[in-house]
Amino acid sequence: MNYERTLRSRFGARAFRPVLLTVTLLIFAGTAQAGQTNKTFARDMAEALAIHDRAQSVGEEIEALEAFRKLSDRYTDEWLPPYWTAYLATQVARLESRVDDFPQDLDPKALVRESSKHLGEARQRAGEMDDTMASDFAVLEGLITNFYATIVVETDEEREAWREKGNQAYKQALRLNPRNPLMHDVLVGIQFFQEGRDSREVSAGLALLDHAEAVFNQAPNRALTTYWNKDFIPFWRTRGEARLAELLAEE
Repeated sequence: MNYERTLRSRFGARAFRPVLLTVTLLIFAGTAQAGQTNKTFARDMAEALAIHDRAQSVGEEIEALEAFRKLSDRYTDEWLPPYWTAYLATQVARLESRVDDFPQDLDPKALVRESSKHLGEARQRAGEMDDTMASDFAVLEGLITNFYATIVVETDEEREAWREKGNQAYKQALRLNPRNPLMHDVLVGIQFFQEGRDSREVSAGLALLDHAEAVFNQAPNRALTTYWNKDFIPFWRTRGEARLAELLAEE
């Protein structure tokens, strides 16, 4: 190697050995530091998501949101923290109409707007995306857009416009990745339950949920994926099974 011959010619073979050892140690030290950083990031993400997964109150959901906010500020080169922060902001906002102890100083409209801002930050950090990743962003954009329709805007005309915008985001997600479990296996499954006219359609929706859950369960650390709507599966499975029982009783 050219650099080896140069070192030997300038410093001699004996002097070359410690120089090479120093360079080698620096390389491995850098690699070890990078590996430690990756492990710390993975642990921090898992711990933040665990707060959300075990949350039983609005206070605990707010705690999870704050944990992801802090990770987004700490890991400024990573796109997953703001992506998950965007999702968590919607989940706190939706509780305003579902719980009696929602904090009075917390504005659900502001939370939905915040979710949109975090998604934009995640997109900027991610940079150029392949179709699979772009599809995952489009699904979350559709979810946030629907929260704009239900929480932020106030007129029927505005709501309809935002719902259509959300539908376009979902269609874009399917165009980019027709087999996206976030979109195809969960949201399509939900649509079957809401619009299913017979037991076969609802059964197909349940099968899609089962497939999505199988995909999601393959991830050893869900916080390092975009599998946010794994949360929806138990609720919609219960609803789907109840709907299927009704339809079978009628048929």
